[in-house]
Amino acid sequence: MLMIARSCVYTALIGNYEKLNEQPVARQSGIPFICLTDDPKLNSETWRVVQVRPIFPTDTVRSQRLLKLLPYRHLVDFEHSLYIDNSVVLTAPPEKILAEYLPASPFALPTHSFRNRVHDEFVEVLAHQLDDPDRIREHLEAFEASDPDGLEERPYWSGILLRDHTNRDVREASEVWAAHVLRYSRRDQLSSNHSFRQTGLAPLRIGIDNYASWFHRWPEIEGRKTEIRSFRSAHDTARQQEVARLLEEASMLRHRLVTAEDSIAKLGDEAARLSERLSDERKHLEAVTNSLSWKLTTPLRTIEGWRKRRL
Repeated sequence: MLMIARSCVYTALIGNYEKLNEQPVARQSGIPFICLTDDPKLNSETWRVVQVRPIFPTDTVRSQRLLKLLPYRHLVDFEHSLYIDNSVVLTAPPEKILAEYLPASPFALPTHSFRNRVHDEFVEVLAHQLDDPDRIREHLEAFEASDPDGLEERPYWSGILLRDHTNRDVREASEVWAAHVLRYSRRDQLSSNHSFRQTGLAPLRIGIDNYASWFHRWPEIEGRKTEIRSFRSAHDTARQQEVARLLEEASMLRHRLVTAEDSIAKLGDEAARLSERLSDERKHLEAVTNSLSWKLTTPLRTIEGWRKRRL
């Protein structure tokens, strides 16, 4: 049974990246809303502000991701959590959300509602230069070599995460997920499917529109800073767009190849069935021609054939 008393809602805001969104629904809830932040001046009417020290002072994004992906390290007083990106605003009490999804699985998160494949997410991240292009390509090549089927799965949307901190499988998958974010792209949605597949965890997919559902709306953004990306420049914009186009073409060709292989397999199965049927017919014909009745009626068939030719 889910212990609401040991549950919390939390978000992580590192590097003064954007203004903290208030959560009016917190006033209707008995569950604490906790904001993990490195901003000593941050105050809130609906969040309990908790100061943390970023693991990487010069990499606020990955510092935030580790808080997001490893809640049991930072929220040791709680057994269950509902994580939301700061751009998500809840419209229903968290008690109802946790009770709806978490009893069915120790890990629940939405399916990406406007991306069909993980590979498509890689293409979008590269096209919009949301991370270092070389690291994205290396990340994609690693998955193509180790887990190509995972790239064809429907991706998850990680703006909302419901987790049981005490579950060992959840912890194992979370550690692998965090390791991928540290090693490869900081865009955590690129690594979620692979991390779950690698550890054997099958999270509950929440089938909602990412923009709005019975319990949330997104995105609510205020005061977001424009990020300065050292890997983004006007000089290589055209090159990155061309790479994205080539990746998409490669994906389409791979899909056509898979479709063609399926068609060939089906034709092979049909040919095998026809061959088996032909073998059965031959055996039947052989049995008939070797039968006594067939031999006794041979003169009659000869006369009938002669008569038809005369007519």
